Amino acid sequence: MAAWLYAQLKINKGKNEEGVFRWENEIKTFDSLNAREKYADNAIMFLGSSYIRMWKNIRKDVCYPEIIHRGFGGCNLRDVAYYVKRIVYPHNPKALFIYVGNDITAGEKDKTPDQVLELFRYIVKVVREKYPTIPITWLQISPSEKRWAVWDKITAANQLIETYCQSQPNLFYIASADKFLGNDGKPIAKYYRDDKLHYNEEGYKVWGKNIVNQVKEISNK
Repeated sequence: MAAWLYAQLKINKGKNEEGVFRWENEIKTFDSLNAREKYADNAIMFLGSSYIRMWKNIRKDVCYPEIIHRGFGGCNLRDVAYYVKRIVYPHNPKALFIYVGNDITAGEKDKTPDQVLELFRYIVKVVREKYPTIPITWLQISPSEKRWAVWDKITAANQLIETYCQSQPNLFYIASADKFLGNDGKPIAKYYRDDKLHYNEEGYKVWGKNIVNQVKEISNK
């Protein structure tokens, strides 16, 4: 596993097959925002993939006005690991909340649950180099109809990260999956966009309502 993680993170730009550099323009936009935006001492950061990027009403839904909103496209954990210093280090967030749901998608390059855990552990390690004590929270990867065929693997990855968070100081895990599953145990269609993957406005309201109290509690630790 250590050798695999090293291979994932030792990126050669000329031979990069998974395209981590495809996010460079988005990260440059973050660089520009970092240079001109000013945040209060109580600001928290939400970092992650499209679920975060598309959450337009995040401050209202989470009832927390000082949010550094940093979501980029369909990034995976290796992308976050590569760019995490540029995204997080320019700030002094009171707490960090991470959602990345694109490592297990029923695709050929899917990672195993153990590999998802190792990448998350690495991201935590990098964040801890500058912020040794801030709360870091993993937001449980959501179920969706589009990726239902691999929900068992996604669940396994979530469970590994939850166990890891429980074993470490100032690491937290917020579960939300049950709010999006119906009595039949499958995703509730009315909470998702037509792509059967991302939340619609109603879905985001449900997500925000579910995590709002925990976000406040964790951010005040």
